[in-house]
Order: sequence, then C-alpha cells, then structure tokens
Amino acid sequence: MSDEKIFDRLDRLMNERDFVSGIHNYCDRWCERCLFTSKCMVYAMEEEEQREAERAGKTETDPFAYVHQVFQEVSEKLRQWADEQGIDLNAEPDEDVKIAEVKRKSGASDFVSIESEAYGKWLMNWLKVNHTETETIKKELGNTDTHALAAFTDALEVLGWYMFFPAAKFRRASSDPYEDSDTGHADRNGSAKVAIIAVERTMAALAVVLRYMPSHEDEMLDVLIRLDRIRKQALLDYPEAMAFKRPGLDD
Repeated sequence: MSDEKIFDRLDRLMNERDFVSGIHNYCDRWCERCLFTSKCMVYAMEEEEQREAERAGKTETDPFAYVHQVFQEVSEKLRQWADEQGIDLNAEPDEDVKIAEVKRKSGASDFVSIESEAYGKWLMNWLKVNHTETETIKKELGNTDTHALAAFTDALEVLGWYMFFPAAKFRRASSDPYEDSDTGHADRNGSAKVAIIAVERTMAALAVVLRYMPSHEDEMLDVLIRLDRIRKQALLDYPEAMAFKRPGLDD
C-alpha cells in the first residue's frame, strides 16, 4: 500500500482521467472484456493498487485494501471532529437506545438493525429536504469542476444505494430460522459482513459529501458517530463476520 492517501489519490486520478460517474455500480466486473475500463474509477484505483503491490513484490492484492484504507481515513477524520466537538465516541448509548438492545439466541442485539433503519429514514428525509441544494451543487460543479462533480454524484449514489441496505442485512443476520445450524451461522456471518461493509462505505460517502457541503458539518458529524457505533456494535454481535468468505466475492 502506498503512503499516498486514498482521497489524495482520488483527486489525482480525477484530474488525470475523465471518469464516468457510477459506471462501476452497474457492470458485471468482467474487466478483461469491458470496453469502458478507462472510464471506471474503481478499475483505475485497482490498477493503482496492483502497481503498488508489484512494486512491493507482492503476488496478489487484498480486495478490501481500498475500502479499508478509505474507512481508516474517515475514522481518523471522525476522531478529529469528535475531539474538536468534545464528543466521546466510546460513550454509552442513551437509555432509550439501550432499550432496543434486546439479545437474541444468537447473541446479537436489535440495536444495529433498529439504528440502521433509523439512519435510513434520516437519510431519506435529508436527501428530500436538501435536494435543491445538492442539485445546485451538482450544477455549479458541472460548470467549474467536472471531476469534483463525478466524486460528489458518485457519493450521493452510494448513499442512496445503501440507504436501507444495512438494516435489511442486519435483520436477516439476527433472524431465527437458521439459528442453530451450520447454514444459519454461515448465512448470519455473511449477511452481517456485507452490512458492515455497507456501513463503512456509507461513512466514506458521507465524508465525500461533506467536502462539498461544509455547512452541514454538525449533522454529518452526528450521523457519522451514529454509524460508527452501529459498526462497533455489529463487530461485537458478529465477531466472526469479517473473517467469513463470501462465495465468489472473497475467493
């Protein structure tokens, strides 16, 4: 992994290349047969990672290295924001939130699914209330900085795609039918893993949106802290989730 920060690398690549925003969201990932890899930011980032791996003498790259580094940088920024605001990220949830922490047979709690759904509702309302502002920003960026427009638009698409996704996956992970079977354990860990990854990608996307909407720093900080607590609780509820290998995706 290069010492270059992910967001710095994104800025450099966006200034060097003319990407199509969100093209990777709809592809079949068959890059060898794709005619549009030169337009794909994800492909460009993977090429960068491959070159770094070759320079470091590695024979293969970690498929989650990019997401992990983005999340690490967002987490670092979140800690800085929290310190500036005097917020304790390790503080206990409010009493009304604790009520939701009903333990199931699996050892999981309802906290992550309930809080994830609450976040989704918040985001749905936020996007509706701020639609005019986001459209204005996209129009302004389109006239001044097409690379920034691609980053901002892509971040909004990520937020929309994952709006209620973690809640649904966390709910599936804590559901009863497969509680005591091997299949159930595998399904639970796989569902929890993809939900946790979605939360981390959401946090990264929120950080990008905040770069272009700094007046929303207070509410964005609040929701980033909320998502960070969801992630931490999920890792406690599903300690084996991140080690689970999803067929095809983690091979």
